[in-house]
Amino acid sequence: MDTHKSLYKRILDEVNCRICVFDGNGTVVYCNDSFRNAYLPHFAEDRGITFREISSDEYKKISFLNEALRTDKRIARQMQYASETFSVTTHPFQDSDGSNLILETIQHSFEPVKGSLNDAEIPVQEMILTDDAMKTIVETIYRISQFDSTVLITGESGTGKSMLAKFIHENSRRCREPFVTINCATIPENLIESELFGYVSGAFTGASQKGKPGMIELADKGTLFLDEIGLLPLSLQSKFLQLIQEKTYTPIGALKSKTVDIRIISATNLDLRAQIDEKKFREDLYYRLRVIELHMPPLRERPDAAEPLIAYFIKQFNKKYSMEKTISQQAIEILKQHHWTGNIRELQYVLERLFVTSPDNQITTDDMPPLSSQLSVCPRERLQKEMNFDAEVEQYEQSLLQKAFNEYKSSYKIAAALGMTQTRASRLLRKYGIK
Repeated sequence: MDTHKSLYKRILDEVNCRICVFDGNGTVVYCNDSFRNAYLPHFAEDRGITFREISSDEYKKISFLNEALRTDKRIARQMQYASETFSVTTHPFQDSDGSNLILETIQHSFEPVKGSLNDAEIPVQEMILTDDAMKTIVETIYRISQFDSTVLITGESGTGKSMLAKFIHENSRRCREPFVTINCATIPENLIESELFGYVSGAFTGASQKGKPGMIELADKGTLFLDEIGLLPLSLQSKFLQLIQEKTYTPIGALKSKTVDIRIISATNLDLRAQIDEKKFREDLYYRLRVIELHMPPLRERPDAAEPLIAYFIKQFNKKYSMEKTISQQAIEILKQHHWTGNIRELQYVLERLFVTSPDNQITTDDMPPLSSQLSVCPRERLQKEMNFDAEVEQYEQSLLQKAFNEYKSSYKIAAALGMTQTRASRLLRKYGIK
């Protein structure tokens, strides 16, 4: 028996996978050489070290031991840490003597996580797994994955709300069905009803003789994502409430309603409570939309997220431009001190600008002026002092727009560079008299 045990141990030590077994109290009872070398270099089997005593930050970020202890369910997910991808499986089981054990295996993945830098924001599979705040949100998403409850995602612009909505869809039972997005902020109010609900032949002057299916019909069996739901016209909110409650809707000009099977996810950067007080948003619709509410915290409130995101973007820009650039730790520290009003989207654009303008193979603090003057606008130290928030935001906004105008001249190009609509870019340029 001892011979077999020794053989099994040798086999496990040769496996290219990090393996650890915990007891029901979270104490390590066995780990192979791969796990020991990565996370427990001083581990001795005769000493019962607990999960809490493991000092590796990487392991604490990607492990699901605590969740497995709490739920007693098998968990298998792909996790991201410092631009590296891991396949993690955590499996509770019983030993032959009836004692509870948990087996955790960690496999380094060399396959890129799906998604590309051409997306509007960083691919959510990587973005949301870089820090504790996002890990908590992901755990909630996995718990509700088999339910069709409506989800309301709140948070500032640039925090990744649309990517989170796609992630929810991809981890739901509707994942093989359509994911249809409509942005309530970019469609003129006189067109949004026809875009959402569609219309029949001859419904109005200029309507196609064949009619047109709306976004709702296109999303049948899948997920309909309404971005900037707070800007949905009040006149349409009652029709949308009917859609949620009865799963029926009526195209423009139709005499009969249609039935549809969809899951609804919405997002907003507005305070919907304030919108309700101002009679701009229906309270009953608000409660229907937020059966599950997820808040995407701004980047400035996620100090442990900035550095992994910087590493991720540098890696992606190297792939995009076929280069091998790095960034110095001093430059990273300066970026980490920035207030990041535009959140992840702003970080992405700033890093790409530094990447393409830096003359050497390493981005250093010398490459950061005039950026460093922007970074000094809202460092964390100043946030503790009295300041005029609106004035500071407007000052930064004007500075960013002026720099974009100097480089691009066209409102269309400025809109594309800053991740906003051309209408909004033109309005802001007029606001600050930039021309």
